[in-house]
Amino acid sequence: MSSNIFPKKFYPNIHNDYVIDDSNEFFNEQNDSSFNEPLYDYHDKFLRKHSFHTQINFNGHNEIRMTNVVPLLVSMTLLGLQEFAAQSDPDSLISKELEPPRPTNGDYKASSNSFLTPEILNSMRSSRLATNYQSTSGYDNDIDQDIINSPNPTFETINNILPTEEKPGPAMEIVHSWKVLDFEFESKSARKHAIAEGIYIPENNSPLGIEYWHERIFITLPKWRTGVPATLTTVPRYTSTKSPKLRPYPSWGWHHQDSCGGMTSVFRIQVDECDRLWVLDSGTINLTETPKQICPPAIFIFDLRTDRLIRRYQIPEDQVKQDSLWSNIVIDIRNNDCNNAKAYLSDVWRYAMIVYDYSNDTSFRFQHHFFLPDPLSSRYELHGLQFQWMDGVLGLSLSPLDINDDKTLFFHSMSSFREFAVSTMTLIDKNTAETNPENFVPVGKPRAKDYGHSSGSGIDKNGVMFFNMVTRDSIWCWDTRKEYIPQNFGVVGVNNETLIFPNDLRIDNEDKQSFWIISNKLPMYIYGPWDTNVINFRIYRGYVQDAVKNTVCDPNYVVPLSNNNNGFDETC
Repeated sequence: MSSNIFPKKFYPNIHNDYVIDDSNEFFNEQNDSSFNEPLYDYHDKFLRKHSFHTQINFNGHNEIRMTNVVPLLVSMTLLGLQEFAAQSDPDSLISKELEPPRPTNGDYKASSNSFLTPEILNSMRSSRLATNYQSTSGYDNDIDQDIINSPNPTFETINNILPTEEKPGPAMEIVHSWKVLDFEFESKSARKHAIAEGIYIPENNSPLGIEYWHERIFITLPKWRTGVPATLTTVPRYTSTKSPKLRPYPSWGWHHQDSCGGMTSVFRIQVDECDRLWVLDSGTINLTETPKQICPPAIFIFDLRTDRLIRRYQIPEDQVKQDSLWSNIVIDIRNNDCNNAKAYLSDVWRYAMIVYDYSNDTSFRFQHHFFLPDPLSSRYELHGLQFQWMDGVLGLSLSPLDINDDKTLFFHSMSSFREFAVSTMTLIDKNTAETNPENFVPVGKPRAKDYGHSSGSGIDKNGVMFFNMVTRDSIWCWDTRKEYIPQNFGVVGVNNETLIFPNDLRIDNEDKQSFWIISNKLPMYIYGPWDTNVINFRIYRGYVQDAVKNTVCDPNYVVPLSNNNNGFDETC
């Protein structure tokens, strides 16, 4: 392999130019004959496609951008060059924080004076939820996915370092919280009617997706069960109560129970930089009982300045498989060109993605084996509750625009501990996506040896990824310039009482960006017991700069080199 394809040694700095090492030492050291093996052929071609420059001329002036992160990550991890990647000392505090759960006495119950274990959940329902849902032959992707006997009383979460308090991390603040969700009905009589007719069953409502725009928080409520009157709602950022009522968006008229003209069952949403709200409607209801596709999946795009619908795109029938569940969406816009937007959608149950082209109003579906769940990661354990999910690709996040006018799409399956990446140039059309499977690459190492499940993730304007660790009751961060290994992860927030199952995460488009988290105790909601007398849902926010300052996630922070040559922290 020619040495000129390797990236130069550089230390990205968001405030200054890159520091370039122009010596030949780096390249000569790595000009090894082992790199000529066929195993690295696709990697050779991949790196040659993405040259490493530091400046481009854009609109008549020089502009510093991130290099394309995929070639760097691949070169550091697949070729065994971890000594050149950013690492921390193996005995650092960060790695200690990421230790997996340890067994403890099943009779122990946490108190306000101890954070070694969560309170053991008693009287758990041990039987599997009944379902007659007909799945495609060869698959078993019911939402319940098997509950493994009764909850294990010896389970202990990792959160043994914080006092029991509302604030999971120094940069995080609570915005709203609820025991049960209520709505702004048009009148008291309308609310009574909704309850009497089973249109509104308070304990059946559970939030999932979150977004933020100009003092408004958007919350989605998939129709896990009956009795969910509205699937997309808003609440003000600032209210006189910590538990505000939800207002249907854009109005009650969009949430009829017996019509496909409005919205049916929304999982996740995203606000783009053009002040538009993209809504991914799965069209599937009764997900925890007898899942039923009652309306075609669709994308709704609203103008947030007027709250009017701009476009509704129904996903073509040939791109929707039996038991498909379209559950996440991210939007790709370059150089403020709102008409050339693209959306990437994930099918968590049928292991596929859709790319939607806004300018042409078309889409295509494609698959890759990296979209599959990992059977070894399908076992979940949370506060004594054990269950199995075979959820595929779910987490999606886009890097900032790089020096090649390209972005990197990071993705991972819910039931997997690995992160993957692909250049968005590969997703330009169906043929390119399907004929270049080698362009999809694993990133770094597994994020943890145990309890490494993550659902949502997001990347800020400086290239720092935030992601939720749902079975660790915590939020982590990672600077995408550094190698994807546990030593380079920071813990933004963790709390085993107030951050149970942080299900969704978004980063807003404000000048000073914030990350937004919603926790919903989803496994407890699905399998029980469900206690409506305690706070079950919480929304948190935090400034991204404050969260990463002086941590390994800070782009200005260069991690000292380590003698740990395998690039993996064995404590994780």
